[in-house]
Amino acid sequence: MAENKHQILLDTLDNKPTYRVLASFWHHFLQDERQQVFGYRDQASIDNVIKLQQRYYDTHHPDYTKIMSDNFFLHPSVIDNAFETPADLKKIQHIEPHDPWITRQVAAIKSIVDHYQGEIGSFYNIFSPWYQLRLRFEILDNDPGKIYRLFKADPQAVAEAFDLLADDLIVLTTKLIKTSGIDGIYLCVQQPQDSVISTKEWQTYIQPSEVKLLRAVQNVHDYNMVHICGFAGKHNRLGDYKDYPAKVFSWASYVEQVSLKEGKELFGGRAVMGGFDNTENGVYYRGTKEEIQAETKRLLEENGQQGILLGGDCSIPFDTDDSRAKWISEAAND
Repeated sequence: MAENKHQILLDTLDNKPTYRVLASFWHHFLQDERQQVFGYRDQASIDNVIKLQQRYYDTHHPDYTKIMSDNFFLHPSVIDNAFETPADLKKIQHIEPHDPWITRQVAAIKSIVDHYQGEIGSFYNIFSPWYQLRLRFEILDNDPGKIYRLFKADPQAVAEAFDLLADDLIVLTTKLIKTSGIDGIYLCVQQPQDSVISTKEWQTYIQPSEVKLLRAVQNVHDYNMVHICGFAGKHNRLGDYKDYPAKVFSWASYVEQVSLKEGKELFGGRAVMGGFDNTENGVYYRGTKEEIQAETKRLLEENGQQGILLGGDCSIPFDTDDSRAKWISEAAND
């Protein structure tokens, strides 16, 4: 009888003992960031990513998947308006539940998950309201400092925009969980990387929209993950997230220098995911089969197995050999 990796995933998230440890890694399928933002308006681009995701599953048979939001990075109201002053943030408005950004996204993810035929479980990437606005300024304006300038000028205006975005993300994630077949969302969060925003300001103006979104989606299905993103060496205060309502936590263990075991303790014993450096300097990208399998065994010996999913600190480079994940599954369960 074939093993049910989907049930093993759910048991792992519930911190139940399992007879095997699951491993998975992921990367974007679109390298053009503008296409990642505007691709939802191009059905051919959507269909291409669906096929690539399906082919990835057919070729490599991952233990579970974290599905990227390629083509659907940002809310339409965030990308269709110009923002130069805090007052401009009023241009961010709700979209209808039948907006193509929602309906095409749900349909695309359903096509990917249906292809798994129930054999594995999956998470779907969602960028938090803060992350959405930050990426808009970085990708489309080439001005990473803009979000900090707007925030310092009128933090309440920014907070109101975040709250509105959270409402629409709740509509999207509810539809995704109820109709696409994913087990939960992978909410990508990151603290401000500029000291002009204090911890207190983050807690007052940014954190509420993230918690609001998580509480709503947890009420739909409580298998959701918070990914505290340390991509490209960004640092976060992990303890600031310990009360977020989520089933599982992921962070950049190599950036933060916090092991899976330490993070599990920090997040109240909840399930955790990660362990491997996701960069070109990491053993997963550079190592031999023997080195990767030795690192797998070290991670499990030092951190335990219950309530642990093996994966990368974040998305891996485009040119990574995707077959390497099988080496980790083999070593974790031999």
